[in-house]
Amino acid sequence: MNEESFNFEESMEKLEKIVKSLESENKSLEKNIQLFEEGLAISKKLQEHLESAEKKIEVLSKDQNGDIKTETFEEK
Repeated sequence: MNEESFNFEESMEKLEKIVKSLESENKSLEKNIQLFEEGLAISKKLQEHLESAEKKIEVLSKDQNGDIKTETFEEK
């Protein structure tokens, strides 16, 4: 999955299908391992995408004069 073709919503749907499949269907151990690995890879990509988006968020706040200013979002 390269960056240009990455779609967050589609990836979430794919991950949900994998989880449902692992929970409900009787598959071989090999197939379950394959699905699990695929789910982990998708999950990692989703987490990276969320972390990247979080870094881009700016927080709007007011300074002492009541003027609105932007600040870079920082994790606490």
